[in-house]
Amino acid sequence: MEDRRIKELMDSQRTGKILLGEIITKGQVDNQPAAVINFKGLKVFCPESELGVKDDVKDKVNALLGVPVEFVVIAESNGQFLVSRRKAMEQRRKQWANLKIGDIVNGRITGITPRNAFVEVYGYEFPLPVEEMLWNYTNDLRRHFKLGQRVKVKILATNPPRVSVKEAMPDPWSTPPEVQPEQTIAAPVDAIAPFGILVRLPDGKQCLCPPYTNARENPIIGTKVAVLIKTVDVENRRIFGTILRILR
Repeated sequence: MEDRRIKELMDSQRTGKILLGEIITKGQVDNQPAAVINFKGLKVFCPESELGVKDDVKDKVNALLGVPVEFVVIAESNGQFLVSRRKAMEQRRKQWANLKIGDIVNGRITGITPRNAFVEVYGYEFPLPVEEMLWNYTNDLRRHFKLGQRVKVKILATNPPRVSVKEAMPDPWSTPPEVQPEQTIAAPVDAIAPFGILVRLPDGKQCLCPPYTNARENPIIGTKVAVLIKTVDVENRRIFGTILRILR
């Protein structure tokens, strides 16, 4: 009985059909570095030169370790399939001709650090700062996104391409604040910054509070606290408050 996976790989070599696999380790092809990709339980090999990673990235394979990547098969020898992510990316880039500003499309997280992410969208890999990933402040993007995660992305420009993950999400300030000054509310700590503690309100907005001064206990991210709302500044999209106590 013919292995359907082998048939898919052979079809990709013949037609250029794009397939999806995950980079699982670093190997070699003809004594040159290559990414080993798991395709439905089979190992295929992508030479480092075919990964489509910028030249200034020193260890190209490890930069994509654990990331699902698209590829097309470019050669087969004795049952070993060589593939190219670069050629798959070139195919995807042709789809930008059909996109327009404002479109919401799918992207994939190919790299993530506390303050930056790399998002692949139709063959282009965009380095996005935290400000283009979330509306709210965060200490660490890795709390909100995972390597390989599919995300919605808004097209901001097509020539040259420019995108935003944040702009594809609802803006918490698109609706009026649900709190008012002198109101006390229970809410979780959402982030801790050098300038204060940010608490996430029920409507998705953040409230900035001064550092908590109780020396016996300190709130951490996720801790529920009682917050006294002090100021609601709609024009500047700011809400200020004071943490009264930690709730147990």
